[in-house]
Amino acid sequence: MGLQLLKIVVSSDQHLGYENADKTSFSKFLDGLRDDSELTDLVLLGDVVDMWRRDSSGVFLENWDIVTRIKTLADRVRVHYVAGNHDFHVLRLQAHGYPFQFVKNLRLADGDCNYLFVHGYEFDPMQEEPIMEALCRVMSDEGGSFETGTWAALTEEWSDLRFLFSALFKKNSIRNQVESVRIRPEDRLRDTLDSVEKSALASKQPGEVLVFGHTHHPFINPERDLVNSGSWVKDAPIHNTYVEISNGTVRLLTFDGNEINP
Repeated sequence: MGLQLLKIVVSSDQHLGYENADKTSFSKFLDGLRDDSELTDLVLLGDVVDMWRRDSSGVFLENWDIVTRIKTLADRVRVHYVAGNHDFHVLRLQAHGYPFQFVKNLRLADGDCNYLFVHGYEFDPMQEEPIMEALCRVMSDEGGSFETGTWAALTEEWSDLRFLFSALFKKNSIRNQVESVRIRPEDRLRDTLDSVEKSALASKQPGEVLVFGHTHHPFINPERDLVNSGSWVKDAPIHNTYVEISNGTVRLLTFDGNEINP
């Protein structure tokens, strides 16, 4: 087996800006990472800020203390920001001196081990990129502007002809879809969670470890090659969880120090 050199910590679905986000605990979590001399990589696995529920520019300013903590870590370790569905718009924040590079997915190799990190909306058939982007661009904390802002964003660019015709002739069905995807995953995925997790497993390449989030349902399989990083929202029955990969071993942990086993 090749020599393992990386220690990777993965955290997702903080949903900063959402009223039930546990920002205080996540701040303490980041402060703890600052003292970890072995840490080489921090992977933020999407939905770090919640652009669907809050003004997408203001939510970063409101949580600038968190951004500053992450920037401080980036002086010592590699920080990777993988976009989620609730912060999908960060993929458009490129080439202007932003503090992080935003990517759709991430691959890291350590010795003989290969890791793939994705947010997990890829396994949720209700998520479509035009809607994900539109919901990030409402640009208001006022709920009354939701429909107008979302529709304007959806119709601004018609690069996807399939979506164009669907939008023109099925506006009501699109509104219903948009309203449905905004339901928190603890409720929306209650009956389909198993199929989402099976889809994630089926996408995995042989010999690869796949880490994803999105569902707010932390778990690790017996083979420890499929793991969900969970969330930092108080809605989820189990929350404040993260993944640690060190010496080729994948672990799912809670912020209070417990390990979640298969």
